[in-house]
Amino acid sequence: MSENIDDILEKAEGVALRLKERAEQEAAMSVALPLRFSQNIAAFRKYIPHIADMYESYQPSRPFRFFCNENGQPNMAWIDDDVAVYGDEPYLICETLVKEFMDKGGLSKFSFSQEANPLGFMHVEYLNKLNAYLDDLAAREEPLKKVPTEVPTALVFGVGLGYHLGYLYEQCKIGTLFLFEPDLDLFYASLFCFDWAPLLDYLYKENLGLHILLGQDEDTIFNDFASAIHSRGSFLIANAFIMWGYQNDKIKYLIERIQREYYLLVMGWGFFDDNLIALSHTVDNLERTVPFLVQGKKIPSEYNRTPVFVIANGPSLDASLPVIERNKEKAILISCGSAISALHKVGIKPDIHVETERTKVVYDFLVNMNDPDYLRDILFLSTDVIHPYCSTLFDKSALMFKLSEPGVILYHVNFPHLPKYAALGGVNPLVGNIGVSAPIHLGFKNIYLFGLDNGYKNKGHHHSKFSAYYNSDKGAEVLGELMYGDSQWQHEGNFGGVVISNAMFNTSRKVIEQVLAANEHVQCFNCSDGAKIEKARALPDSEISFSKVIDKTEIIQQIMQLSASIPLSKEDFKPYLDVDFFDVLVDKMMAEWQHDFSSRNEINQLMLRNMGYLSQIAVTRQKHISQIMIGSMNYVFTLLSSILYSFEGEEKTIELMRPAICLWLDFLAKAKEMYPRSFDSVDMIDNEFMSFFRKE
Repeated sequence: MSENIDDILEKAEGVALRLKERAEQEAAMSVALPLRFSQNIAAFRKYIPHIADMYESYQPSRPFRFFCNENGQPNMAWIDDDVAVYGDEPYLICETLVKEFMDKGGLSKFSFSQEANPLGFMHVEYLNKLNAYLDDLAAREEPLKKVPTEVPTALVFGVGLGYHLGYLYEQCKIGTLFLFEPDLDLFYASLFCFDWAPLLDYLYKENLGLHILLGQDEDTIFNDFASAIHSRGSFLIANAFIMWGYQNDKIKYLIERIQREYYLLVMGWGFFDDNLIALSHTVDNLERTVPFLVQGKKIPSEYNRTPVFVIANGPSLDASLPVIERNKEKAILISCGSAISALHKVGIKPDIHVETERTKVVYDFLVNMNDPDYLRDILFLSTDVIHPYCSTLFDKSALMFKLSEPGVILYHVNFPHLPKYAALGGVNPLVGNIGVSAPIHLGFKNIYLFGLDNGYKNKGHHHSKFSAYYNSDKGAEVLGELMYGDSQWQHEGNFGGVVISNAMFNTSRKVIEQVLAANEHVQCFNCSDGAKIEKARALPDSEISFSKVIDKTEIIQQIMQLSASIPLSKEDFKPYLDVDFFDVLVDKMMAEWQHDFSSRNEINQLMLRNMGYLSQIAVTRQKHISQIMIGSMNYVFTLLSSILYSFEGEEKTIELMRPAICLWLDFLAKAKEMYPRSFDSVDMIDNEFMSFFRKE
């Protein structure tokens, strides 16, 4: 009996001792945690001030309490359900988590396939050479088996209390970390528990990037991520190390969203030759005195409720043609790109025709219709980068500057004394985008979409069968395969069912959704049996019936009165091209790439430094140069980074980089030769695909 009492007393003493230790630890924690918070806020104030502004006087929306585990490690539990962030060993849990991801994980891969180059673009030529070299290395070199000790990019989902970040940086030098935390309260708690201050000092000292993405909803976080990636260098999305810090539904859905829309981050980069063509087309269109829409002008309010039919060339257009025919005098008809060939075949003439693609194939396609009188009295509406021959086919034309192109940048920066002209976003990647954006910009508020399918339901029916896509059996097959080959997604149909889509169609749909979300005063009805479009109400075309015939001549005349020609010539623009500045930039980059490298990180840092030059130039009068170079640099650096982080052995990999760096240097030398001819680069190449649009 006495032994039992002794045991009980001993256990009681043990419990008392642990309670005493716990009390001492929690007393120490109550002093240490607020002190750490103050130090962290001071560090954020120094390096990332908006985080300090956000959290210095922050009040959590979900109350929590800090407590010590028996080992003295700070932990946190929510008051409402008493669930802790970690189990009994927070440090060990986080250390093990990092080790497992490092040992078993890998780097994300983003590849570009070999691309046909019918127009002889220098960019495509060098990208194909780099791709071929990467494929050759992949066939004979040993791939990386685990995450290396230096990575260019990391995406970490969930801060938790931050402990895993310390272990991660012990294991790995990260060029740029994107840290996602959807729970604002949890990040606040990390400011008490984790030593952010020494980590921020280390990142600053080593010139390593950190982007903290906080937000209550996925849209905010994804948009902030896209913006951060763009500012740092979009090429960073290739070869990223990805891990989570803790798991719950919010983190799970956020990871799924980023994975699902990762492709959006590589859409619309543009490239060097494309930008030179755009610049030449802008100046040529100005010299031809094609009118441009004046900024801020809209159609008179009595016309803004006029129905507008935006007619694209998706397969569902065929079923809607009778409805368009019945209502053609009661709505403004806008044909988008190749849809005009379908309308032409069935005897419907649009009031407005829109185009967005800049290459000569647009002009050739219109000429191929072989009916100049049909086109003559249609209003042609496009952007400044359209091929300058296009406007010669129409008696009435009006252009608008396309945002984020070198032409609009040169005009706005260097001719502030001239009137402001409209600059429009949301007009690409496909012609349906300008079909939606242009009438909204003009002030129309009732938009009806036909044939804007953004995909297809049945293979073999990829565009309207009345269009030039079906002028020959061979053409229909070849042009169809171009579309099918890239089909990767299934998307909810506008009237049910499933639509097969691809990256381009998906991006186009997303851009339309963004335009509609930004213009909530617009009523948009989707009559297309294609992909569902958010903010557009599904409306079967059988329900469309208008009684009022409209005065189309007057409405078109009102649109034309919103535009004016710009009195400038090529000679006016030439001094602002600044060839000398371009040469200095290219020479500086070439010199930096022509020396021996000792580590992967050194090369990655050089790519970031080169992208940094463009960021600096983007806030100067030479910002058009940044716009001209950034796309090709992102593409090239994506491939250089892929070579850099794909194979075992750092020293050997540095050797493998030499031929790739030589190709990059050749590209820069060619760019230097081509840049002075920026205003003499109108596309004059006959696209080989035009043969498939011709009748047999």
